[in-house]
Amino acid sequence: MRFIVTTTAFTSLLVLSSCTPFEAQLPGSGSGSSTTPATPATTATSTSTSTAGTGSVAATDELQLALTIHVERRDTEINNEAEFDAHVATLETLSDLAATYDVILNFELSSAFVEAIDQWGSTFIEDMTAIGHGISQHSGDQTTAGLTGEARVAELTEQREAIEAHGVTVNYVSGACSTDDDWVESAVAAGFSAVTGITEYCLASLDDATLPDGMEWIRDCTNPSICHDPIHVGTERVLHPWTTSTSAGWLNDDPSGGLVIVSADDATGFVTMSQTGEADLATSLEQWIEMLDTYTSSTVDGQLNVLNTVLSIGPEPEWEVVEAMFAEAQARQDAGELTWALLSDLVAQAVAEAPTQAADPAVVYTDTSSDLGEGLPAGGGSCLPPACKPTGGTLP
Repeated sequence: MRFIVTTTAFTSLLVLSSCTPFEAQLPGSGSGSSTTPATPATTATSTSTSTAGTGSVAATDELQLALTIHVERRDTEINNEAEFDAHVATLETLSDLAATYDVILNFELSSAFVEAIDQWGSTFIEDMTAIGHGISQHSGDQTTAGLTGEARVAELTEQREAIEAHGVTVNYVSGACSTDDDWVESAVAAGFSAVTGITEYCLASLDDATLPDGMEWIRDCTNPSICHDPIHVGTERVLHPWTTSTSAGWLNDDPSGGLVIVSADDATGFVTMSQTGEADLATSLEQWIEMLDTYTSSTVDGQLNVLNTVLSIGPEPEWEVVEAMFAEAQARQDAGELTWALLSDLVAQAVAEAPTQAADPAVVYTDTSSDLGEGLPAGGGSCLPPACKPTGGTLP
């Protein structure tokens, strides 16, 4: 039986039913009163039989919705197979839920997770690509910290090749920016066509002429986990990936540039689940609906229109919140408002589109409040309000 859950009925359904819609979908889930989805057997090589959405890029005036899944590093899973199995099981549960609502996932893998895949002989990459999900590289795990020039290129290349050894082509990297003056050039030299996971920390590489007014404080940020908000460039610029060739001027669109910049926006539910695994259903869904309304009503004819958002795993997410957000997006996909997309396809389209279009307008930065201040917890960590921005950010 397939459950189609509309958001207007979702909360009522949870109250009236003894299980969530997703729980009924999972193999082995019973008819008892549990409110947590069953998880697949914790084996590193288990294979899901679900199928994701089609992944084709639709007409360019339709919103292309991309969900990137940051598979965060857990260094202990390289030596602890049980921990790795548990990590994989959470990702497989997410994949099963995504298939229920025709959602395409874009898994961005940390280097430690890829090492664990090889250590334990896992077929995770092969399994997810067979379903229809995307696989790419997450270099926002500090593996490139302090590296410049040839050393940075070598590290990025090694990470890309480790994933491509599993039979996939990786055309973009997540979280590869730095305060140094060569991160764009290094990404291009390492064989990437695009970068995602752009945060305010990346602004520190800009020259004085390009850095937005009011963002001078970013020069004093030395910790990317603190200056972690997505860049606040407005809906118009978030929607349209742009190209660059220089770390000093990457915020400006250069149609002849060699690297595509894919920006993003925060979905409150994904943000809080990335941080703690928990999220409030009503608040998350309200903001998600508002965000989708904004972006679907702002698409521009004749260009690629992309909304990229991020969920980090990390903590196991609150499944009923994920499901409600997926259900809302599915209703809009059925109505022709948006299409779930593979980021690798969108990158290829952006590369082809860039030389044919005029440069995007200059950025008007929409939030220059500092992430530095007295809101920092002892020993570092995320910046907390009221000293800093209320979101905290999740990227990369």
